[in-house]
Amino acid sequence: MDRDESRSDAGGRSRTRLALLRKRVLAGAKVLALALLAWVLVCVVTVSSIEIGCRRKTSSSLPALPDSELARLTADLPEYGRPEEDTYLSYPEWYIVWSYQEKAAFQRSHLPSGFSYFGAIGQYWSGYCGVNRLVQGRYAFNAGDHLMLVVIGTSFTLEYALKSLYENTVGRISEWLSGNQPVEEDRYAYAVAQRYADFVLVRPFYEYSFSKELAGLWKETHLFGPHLARKWERKLFLTYDYAVEAFYCELIEIATRLTFGVAGTDTYARIDNASDSVFVAHPHIRRVKPIGRTSYIVIIPRYQEFTPTAISLAHAGVRFRDIAGNREIVVSVIAPRSFTYDLNDGEILFASDVPTNPALKRLVLRTSVPSLHALLAALRQRRFAVEHIYDY
Repeated sequence: MDRDESRSDAGGRSRTRLALLRKRVLAGAKVLALALLAWVLVCVVTVSSIEIGCRRKTSSSLPALPDSELARLTADLPEYGRPEEDTYLSYPEWYIVWSYQEKAAFQRSHLPSGFSYFGAIGQYWSGYCGVNRLVQGRYAFNAGDHLMLVVIGTSFTLEYALKSLYENTVGRISEWLSGNQPVEEDRYAYAVAQRYADFVLVRPFYEYSFSKELAGLWKETHLFGPHLARKWERKLFLTYDYAVEAFYCELIEIATRLTFGVAGTDTYARIDNASDSVFVAHPHIRRVKPIGRTSYIVIIPRYQEFTPTAISLAHAGVRFRDIAGNREIVVSVIAPRSFTYDLNDGEILFASDVPTNPALKRLVLRTSVPSLHALLAALRQRRFAVEHIYDY
């Protein structure tokens, strides 16, 4: 009897624990669902605000009529074309990359509290607003691009806002306690920031392994050392930062692949004046089919690798007829702050400061694809750094 009662009590406790676990799981699911709903509402409100508040102020010509020759040549290449508006709408996404580059460069010689976090946030949204004015009314509303820009924009805003608030309160105090001297965790954080900034030039940010960096933080830095208060404050802050980044990257990777699939890493283009020596010098460019004696449809690597490749091709005398089926393309350039745009080629769309270097500014330009070589030559003559060619 006692044994039966004991079994009954154990079963009752087990059922009670199971019921409590169910309640906790349901409560967690509700919180997650509410958070997701709140984010969706934020996205809807943000896109609506951008669409209403960032309207095109002047008339603009409509895109060119479809190219029948291009359609014939690429009929067997279903992945040839990409939406032309992507050359504009990819700018805000890449701005986050530039901001990470600037932040890493800043951390090389400064403590993190001095970085202009809110300045970078403002530049992201002003850049998004600027490109929206350029595409609105010219192209059909691209829901996927706008959803992506709002998701990464709100997460970028939250990340930088929280870091600014923390670094300018707790972080400032620990900097003061260390006599504004960096500790080994500061140096480790700079190395991670630089590795991450280099990574996102060539791969999507969500593929970066912050889990590996978190493990490295505890393996490669000591438990004790000079300026112990700063050392432990940095170690705990970076632990939390890298853990959150790892979770977020995994979440975005799953969501991105479910929504958009796996993005291609190549760009098609039609080029002229391409001799065999060009392909010998650029073995990463693949000839898909000839369309003339020195004219080809080719495949060029996408993302940041496209920029130096296109510059090198233009310098070698190659001419682009179209890129991914499009005849307009956006280019960003780093130029002296005092420079007034006076080039014959290209058109300035907008400019912004480089927060970490007051002597420089970022120019966002538009040109026709057939004139890309002329713009690149003019920029090369002025010795301006071409930051990126936005290859859709």
